[in-house]
Amino acid sequence: MKKICLVTGSRAEYGIMKPLIQRLSKDKEVNLQIIATAMHLEEKYGYTYRQIEEDGFDIAYKVPLHLYDTDRRTVSTAMAHLQLGLTKIFDKEDYDLVIILGDRYEMLPVVNVALIYNVPVCHLHGGETSLGNFDEYIRHAITKMSHLHLVSTEDFRQRVIQMGEQPQFVINTGALGVENALSIPSLTKEAIEKQLGIALEESYFVVLYHPVTFEQGKSAGEQMKAVLSALSKFGVQCLFIGSNSDTGSDDIAKAINTYLINHENSYCFASLSTQLYHSLIRHSLGLIGNSSSGLIEVPSLMKPTLNIGDRQKGRLHGESVVSVPVETSSVLEGLSKLNEVTNFDNPYYKENASSIAYEAIKLYLKDEPSISQPFYDLKENNLK
Repeated sequence: MKKICLVTGSRAEYGIMKPLIQRLSKDKEVNLQIIATAMHLEEKYGYTYRQIEEDGFDIAYKVPLHLYDTDRRTVSTAMAHLQLGLTKIFDKEDYDLVIILGDRYEMLPVVNVALIYNVPVCHLHGGETSLGNFDEYIRHAITKMSHLHLVSTEDFRQRVIQMGEQPQFVINTGALGVENALSIPSLTKEAIEKQLGIALEESYFVVLYHPVTFEQGKSAGEQMKAVLSALSKFGVQCLFIGSNSDTGSDDIAKAINTYLINHENSYCFASLSTQLYHSLIRHSLGLIGNSSSGLIEVPSLMKPTLNIGDRQKGRLHGESVVSVPVETSSVLEGLSKLNEVTNFDNPYYKENASSIAYEAIKLYLKDEPSISQPFYDLKENNLK
């Protein structure tokens, strides 16, 4: 039996990986251990580890990061807490594989510990770019410390190979989040209202805005105020979802709370399940903000995305994504264009994504390749 460690730190990441978790947890040849950390264990982010347990999965370990606020010192110290906590776990467990997703800062300590303990890493969503954040550097650093790469498009597969990774270990699975968007049953408006205890108007926006950690101009709070000014002038009900734990998210939360005082028909939720999130968007006018889900998942929900600012700069997207700078006038103009969107083709879609990912993991574990792989040189292999 193979022992797999899957580390998750946020609601969004868990939601994306859920179909893969379901497949692995049913496999009698796999002992899957879930480690929950970061935002999952914080009250202000909704204690989202409970969603994992409500879905019927056991959490083997919980490693809190003590995210009392989101300044740089707290974030850096939190990474140290996680590395120490994981070291204690890896010291007594003998894992055959570690699975992680994406580019969050809490995933760096995971690959650090896995490397020292000679445990191979399976990384989802490598090869992508998002130039507005330090996530860009974290993602590529994780790629170089990983061994099996499950990427979301062929372009990203080529980029990971370009970084020197062996082609046989770089698999284009498509985005698991798109599979979720297409397969999870949608709730009716009435069911949403009952679960959330709110009244939905006929027209509304879903708003999800994260800090831009490389922003040299406006602060996160100032950016959010510019967005809120446009939304107020547009005059449509807004359903806000709390941002992540990056530096500046507290200022975003303060700006939203101030907005809600004068807009009693709008609401903010610390966290939503994947089903609620997707269902809200299906009934909405579109997603407003700078979440990667707007580029990856929302097109498959047949709704437009207004992508604001530089957080997702450089990331592949389809025609249903309208991008504007963080200026009130630009956001207003973008809002008025959303009803013109008609093409919802999704470059991240691939049929049976979670099945492809699952089979790739099983094959990797069966073959037990060396975790020390030579650098794949494009020039030597006659590739451009």
